Amino acid sequence: MVNDAYIENNQTKKQAWLIIPLILIIIGVIMLFGRPDDSGLPQPKILESSTEGMLIELSVVPTDAAVSWHARWTPASDTARQQVLQSLSRYAADYRQLRTLLEVRPGPGPAELEQLSQRIGAALALYNLGRAIPGDNLAVKDLLIDNLPANLTLPDNGLLLICAEDDSELARRLLAALTPYLSGRVSVYFDNKITAQSMRLYLFGSPYFNDQGQAAFDAVAGNDVAVEDDTSKQ
Repeated sequence: MVNDAYIENNQTKKQAWLIIPLILIIIGVIMLFGRPDDSGLPQPKILESSTEGMLIELSVVPTDAAVSWHARWTPASDTARQQVLQSLSRYAADYRQLRTLLEVRPGPGPAELEQLSQRIGAALALYNLGRAIPGDNLAVKDLLIDNLPANLTLPDNGLLLICAEDDSELARRLLAALTPYLSGRVSVYFDNKITAQSMRLYLFGSPYFNDQGQAAFDAVAGNDVAVEDDTSKQ
């Protein structure tokens, strides 16, 4: 009986020691790839993917009320802001070993583009994840300065994200965190010359906003929601 108890005790100790490497492996995976998103926010959908880039879609964040869109600037609700900040905080913790920098640049267009970019940039800056670049007509010229292919299609109305191909997962996770502020399709272009973990998000066209302050571009009609007439904005 004593021997049996001794053997069983040794086996238990060995099993305990085997658990330690497993825990270390799990911690390593979390640090490298981040823990699964548990924010409850809808995740980006990959519509197309190739070696040159991706086309992804950011969904409308569900609300209890019916969703309608209007062209006038709308402040973000407290709920939307808290969702963004919590998700960015989680992202910063998961990828603290990396120095992600997302620059948000409004293209030529209405003042709402500048306001939206500043909203996003301010949230990113709280966690040292990025900033907003003041918009002017040089925003599009910057694309040419970077020697991007001449056949790169710039959206008339929508979002363009530029990042390294190796950072595509980081880009999707970061966009997911910003979903309460943004919705619609995002054209992602892979640039081999861009610095690792550096990304640029361009806003083009005329955004619409719902009552939560989430912005939509080309996807307004496709979201199965009503668009209000706004005769006050001429």
